Amino acid sequence: MGRNAVRLWLAVALVLGLSLTAAGQARYPTKPIVLVTHSSPGAGGDLFLRNLAKHLEGIVPVPLVVENRPGGASSRAVTYVATSPKDGYVLYGATPTLLQTPIIAKTPHSYLDLQPVANVFFDPMILYVRSASPWRSLRDVVEAAKQRPGQIRFGAATPGSVEHMIAHEVQKVAKIQVQPVTFEGGGDLLVAVLGGHVDLGVGEYAEVASQVQAGQVRVLNSFTERRVPGAAFPTAKELGFPIVREKFRGLLGPKGMDPEAVAYWERAIQQVLRKPEYRQYYESVYLVPAYMDHVQFRLYLDRTNQTLRRYLKEIGVIR
Repeated sequence: MGRNAVRLWLAVALVLGLSLTAAGQARYPTKPIVLVTHSSPGAGGDLFLRNLAKHLEGIVPVPLVVENRPGGASSRAVTYVATSPKDGYVLYGATPTLLQTPIIAKTPHSYLDLQPVANVFFDPMILYVRSASPWRSLRDVVEAAKQRPGQIRFGAATPGSVEHMIAHEVQKVAKIQVQPVTFEGGGDLLVAVLGGHVDLGVGEYAEVASQVQAGQVRVLNSFTERRVPGAAFPTAKELGFPIVREKFRGLLGPKGMDPEAVAYWERAIQQVLRKPEYRQYYESVYLVPAYMDHVQFRLYLDRTNQTLRRYLKEIGVIR
């Protein structure tokens, strides 16, 4: 083959390669993608997806629509996603509630009916009160609970959630009795705390950040292994209460989801986590980047599900 022929062949191959790449990119995504949360508006899951969608602009070339499907402690949202087409246009913003609900109640679908796509963050759990509260630390709460057994109203999200589990664990570790009160989501809980309907709440910092800045809410501590980078508040462990609970935030689709769409989202999540504007936001609300691809995320969910089952049995929620 002559030199000119080789050049011609390479040019044709390059054009064909570019055409195939363009065609591959055109296959997905080509229409709006729905991001489903079981949280009510203003709750942590809702805020996670809305901010993720906002910062994916310019990375994902189609509109991202956040859809709230509260109810059934996540089972309504999970069923919707599990029964959606497998083409990658419906994704679920998951938290440990995805795992906990099917353990403590019979549900139509579980995480096994979904395809892990990627984990994005670990979200530190915090304990907070309204600013008018006399309590300045978890030690104050424990002392008050000892003086008023069963009367402190401890607000948390849906039954079986990480927040609800923390309420049980505080009672066990501190040897106190409180009155756990559950809500459909963190937004509803925040309103209840501000209104004095519950005495304190467990949630994510993103849910209360604006009220902290406005001086209406005070964070007492986190339930993390180590102090959250940049945070002024201590951990429960620092205060003598070794309570550590991890809350993941990731994306899943229907089981059997198009592998091309899964790979697309793995790339998109890695890219958005490097975006300076997004980094500035997630660091301001103490979200900890914890990227896992779909294989790593599946293994993590399996391990976490086993751990949660053992823990819920230990505290008497299940047999």
